[in-house]
Formats: sequence, C-alpha cells, structure tokens
Amino acid sequence: MDILGDLLGAGASAASGGLFGLVGNLATKVFGYFEAKQAFTQKQAEWVHETDLLKLQMQAKAAETEQEIRVAESQGSWGGLTASVNAEAAIGTGYPWVNAVRALVRPTLTIGLTSFLAAAFFAMNPGDIDRAYVADSLVFVAVTSVVWWFGDRAPRKLPHH
Repeated sequence: MDILGDLLGAGASAASGGLFGLVGNLATKVFGYFEAKQAFTQKQAEWVHETDLLKLQMQAKAAETEQEIRVAESQGSWGGLTASVNAEAAIGTGYPWVNAVRALVRPTLTIGLTSFLAAAFFAMNPGDIDRAYVADSLVFVAVTSVVWWFGDRAPRKLPHH
C-alpha cells in the first residue's frame, strides 16, 4: 500500500499544486486586469489634463490675438492723428481770413460736438443705459480734442549745429 499511498500522495500533490497554480494564474490575471484598468484611468486623467491645458493655451492665444488687434487699432488711430497734424503743418501760410477760419475749425467742431453730446446726456433719464454710452463718448471727445489741439503745439526741437 505504500505504492498506492505514494501514488495518491503524488496525485494529491499534483492536483493541489495544479489547483494552486490555477488560482495563482487567475489571481495574476485579476490583478493584471485591475492594473490595466487603473493605468487606463490614469491615462484618461492625463488626457483630460492635456485637453484642459490645450484649451487654456487656445484661450490665452485668443486673448493675445485680441490684444494685438487692439494695439494695432490704437497705432492706426495715432497714425491718423499724426497724418492730420503733418497735413496741417504742410499747408503753410496763406490769406489771413483763411488762416482764421482754419484756426476756428477745431474749436468749433469740438464745442459743437461736446454741446450736442452734453445736451443728449442731460436729455436722457438718469437710469437710461444709453446714458453711459453718451458719457463714454463725451470723455472720448474731450481726450481726442485735447490731444488733437495740443499735439501739434509741442515745443519743437531745434537742430543742433
């Protein structure tokens, strides 16, 4: 019976070893599945993070582009003012009455436009939303007038000899 016991013991060992190996193999596969799932979840989080970063970069680029457009518009406005001042300086002297009329154009336009906007401002109800736009226009006209009036009256630099 020793041989039979030895055979049964060897068979039991083989069966239990096979069963234990099968359980170990299944456990490895289950752990591998959870590791893959966790790695995929982590990759998804990275993708979401990268997508958010790309969105932020696009928003920053859009804001930068808008700022560049505003700067270009501002430079264009100053370029127009410079051209206006240079054109007036190129006219030179002429008949005294022409110079008098030309000298009165800026004040007349400024006072007329400011008076019109002020009348419109005070004619509106205090709660009217358009009143804020008119107030902004008054400020714009005032600043433009001062810059335009005095922009060409800056002291001229004398050439050094």
